Amino acid sequence: MAKQNSPSLVEVVKQVAEQQHSQASEIEKSKIVLSQLQEEITHLIEELTMVKESINEKKKMFEEEKKVHAKLRKEIEVQNKRCDAILKRLHCQLNKLQSNRRQWHWNIQQMEKKAAELRKCLGVTE
Repeated sequence: MAKQNSPSLVEVVKQVAEQQHSQASEIEKSKIVLSQLQEEITHLIEELTMVKESINEKKKMFEEEKKVHAKLRKEIEVQNKRCDAILKRLHCQLNKLQSNRRQWHWNIQQMEKKAAELRKCLGVTE
């Protein structure tokens, strides 16, 4: 009687075979998913590598640009000092010319006064 309730050996083997087939199918699906994930990870690693390289290149360019800016800043400072010196020299020259002009103007006035006195002494009318 106990044999009637229990499945036959053939049925048990069939069930085990079906379970193995089902498990094999699941394993194949998992392998496919795993393969896809590995490909995606590889792709992401490649992208990350490219981004890192790009960042490194941009850092280098930035450092180069900073050097160029520092050099230009120094050159501008030198040019500003040079221009300041030229401006100072021009101011000195202008002041000297203005002083000379005032002196010449004063000399002319003195000569005109002297000429007027001499004409007066000689009795010459203008």
